[in-house]
Amino acid sequence: MYRIIMIATTLCVLTLTTAMGFAATEAPGDLKLGPPEGMKATKTLVDFSHAKHDAAKIDCTSCHHTWDGTSDIQSCATPGCHDQPGKKGETAYYSAFHAKNSDKSCLGCHKIIKKRDGKPVPVSCKSCHPK
Repeated sequence: MYRIIMIATTLCVLTLTTAMGFAATEAPGDLKLGPPEGMKATKTLVDFSHAKHDAAKIDCTSCHHTWDGTSDIQSCATPGCHDQPGKKGETAYYSAFHAKNSDKSCLGCHKIIKKRDGKPVPVSCKSCHPK
């Protein structure tokens, strides 16, 4: 009887684990990051690779910090997120990418990784916004 229960439990766990793996959110490929609709870009758009961040084992919620793990993931430019013009404030589009002292911004996270791990991540304007 014990063997049957153990086999059934193992099969249930394997089935659930496999199903959860297939249900995982699939990140889109490479993107061009730009400002929200109605906001003018002052520099070239940024090429962004989900694959590189996935390979570096960056969790989705590091950037999509309001994501609940089940709903559709929204972009930073989604209304109500980082859709405000200007350089200051949590909802400012610029600060979502450029806040130097925040691990929730691209630049802030890259600076932390470069200092902590010595990895060659982009931290200059030109490395993200090529001419």
